[in-house]
Amino acid sequence: RGACATGPPMKRVRELEVEAPGGPRRALLRSPEQGGERAWPAVILLHGAGGTARLALGNTGWTELADREGILLAYPEGTRRDQASPPMFLQNPQAWNDGSGRGHTARTGVDDVGFIGALASDLVRSHGADPGRIYLAGFSNGASMAFRAGAELDGRVAAIGPVAGHCWVAPPPTDRPVPALMIFGGRDPLNPPDGGEVKTPWGSVEYHPPVLESFDRWRAFNRCAGEPQTTATDGVREFRATGCAPDGDVRCVIVDDLGHHWPGGPRLLPPWIAGPASTRVDGARLLWDFFRA
Repeated sequence: RGACATGPPMKRVRELEVEAPGGPRRALLRSPEQGGERAWPAVILLHGAGGTARLALGNTGWTELADREGILLAYPEGTRRDQASPPMFLQNPQAWNDGSGRGHTARTGVDDVGFIGALASDLVRSHGADPGRIYLAGFSNGASMAFRAGAELDGRVAAIGPVAGHCWVAPPPTDRPVPALMIFGGRDPLNPPDGGEVKTPWGSVEYHPPVLESFDRWRAFNRCAGEPQTTATDGVREFRATGCAPDGDVRCVIVDDLGHHWPGGPRLLPPWIAGPASTRVDGARLLWDFFRA
């Protein structure tokens, strides 16, 4: 649900201010290395609770991939309880209003869906993004926000890639399916695969449902009527929905030796909080292959 800070690669990165419901919001934008005039695919990546845009930029493995593939990257900032003070992981964490009813974002009704929609529009209008290739990924609380925004932005997101976060919303079945590849860790103490009570880094105790409940919610959203297919290879289990609406692919990947960390990324929280890191899967590569398809 969060992370600590390290220094990211800041080449070709600029700060954006986006007019959004409730007032201006901020994001980091990283342009493709190739440059030139074209409509770029764009990935919007949402940090976890306690994280920042800079942290997500530096530790999720998207930058080198984006240079090779020609991807516009956007890293929006969540809100914090005290906006006048800088973000701090424990004392003043940034977070998203992900539909779970938790935290300051729910109490104050922050319109993060509106912000993400405004950011997507700005990427198309001012920064060369292809409106048909806007993808939304996120980690932990940011993953949960990706589920919510993917459901509520009415087809404006081409696909979502939530990592280590639940789908807290239960959207009704749609005629405009949104493909989803979700990734979870088999040794994640903050989102145990079978569900259960967890103690967050902020001291609260919460019940988190089994991870396949999120898979089932998105299957229902995309009108997937068939029984899921399951495969297991080299410590990675994949659940794939069947009988979905056209272009409504839904998959869930569980990396058996991964804790509450970005797959393939560094360990940013101690193992007693977040379990082990793992390089078994490159999360950015896996998600991009899914998005591109």
